[in-house]
Amino acid sequence: MAADLETRMLSGEPFTYGGLCATYGKELNEDRTRVIDKTIQRLRRKGLIAFTREGRSTVWRPTQQVQP
Repeated sequence: MAADLETRMLSGEPFTYGGLCATYGKELNEDRTRVIDKTIQRLRRKGLIAFTREGRSTVWRPTQQVQP
């Protein structure tokens, strides 16, 4: 699951935490949502993704160093 998440996050399409939970956290148990959160934070710390606020939503996108 973590590899699929990372591939999705770095694909170039913007994403939200809620959108990922709806897609990958079918049962929405704590373990699945924690994997999603940890993956976002790991990529953020490496500088591979960054967020912007769009209205009430936090939208994540790959940074320039990831995009071809």
